Amino acid sequence: MRNLAHLAIATVLLALGGCATPATRHPLIAADLGAPSSTERMAASLSRPGVVGFERVRFAQWTGGRGGFIDRDDPRTAAIPEGFETAVIYAYVIDHPTRGRYLIDAGVSRDLQARLNPLMRKGLADMSVRIDRGLAEWLEGRAAPRAVFLTHLHFDHVGGVLDLDPAIPIYLGPGDARETHAMNGLLGHPIDAILNGRAPLREWSFAPDPDGRFAGVLDVFGDGSVWALHTPGHSPGSTAYLINTVDGPKLVVGDAVHTRLGWDEAMPQPVPDRAKPDAEQSANRLRRFAVDHPAIEVFLGHQSRAGQVDR
Repeated sequence: MRNLAHLAIATVLLALGGCATPATRHPLIAADLGAPSSTERMAASLSRPGVVGFERVRFAQWTGGRGGFIDRDDPRTAAIPEGFETAVIYAYVIDHPTRGRYLIDAGVSRDLQARLNPLMRKGLADMSVRIDRGLAEWLEGRAAPRAVFLTHLHFDHVGGVLDLDPAIPIYLGPGDARETHAMNGLLGHPIDAILNGRAPLREWSFAPDPDGRFAGVLDVFGDGSVWALHTPGHSPGSTAYLINTVDGPKLVVGDAVHTRLGWDEAMPQPVPDRAKPDAEQSANRLRRFAVDHPAIEVFLGHQSRAGQVDR
């Protein structure tokens, strides 16, 4: 959503200017989970029966111009007609047989807008964001997660933590917390507003993948059931997750590839020039890994793929 919000408020931001500030000033510590591993070991784990329960949960949606999803400055997008795309905010529930319940991303909270400054609220109103349910509603009668694993630290992926106990830890990729941008201050530091009063963020400690297939691979629980993949580009710490579920392997790619145009037609997304090489490389790596392992079901950042049930 952060890229799409540019469409509604970019003119205002350019007029205001401002100094670059970090995404959050919230305390940050090293993650206490995740052992560095390799793509080869991760691929080998797919031959074993999965043990993790998995569910995708739909929370909200908005519609925006296609230029908010693909890079109109890239000549490869010229053949894509003008139009609109519908984007959905998801979270993913993983239930490990011994470790318990975890969330990948956090959906949204109905209390989120109250934490945002007027400029941010106007941007959301202009985008006609519709919340179908907040995380608190979904959690009624269900077990709370033991932690949240973020794909990245943009507010449409973290906003639901407002509905969780402040002691529940949040894990994220390297560099996301201290990524600087003038918008962070101009929009009222929305991530700080969401994280206020919470435990320190826990940053994944990736090491280079010895196979060179990804920027880094972590065996999250050390048993081959859940893997974190460093996929920088959309943000410095963008992280995808491969889960060996009881229904087969699932690959949650986050906004490394957030639309069908990005996945099926390899259309580049709009990111700053300095991030474009990483973004394209990460998307290509994810697509290649999925092609090499056709049993994997892929879940995009903000759209369903053909044949997937979008509840």
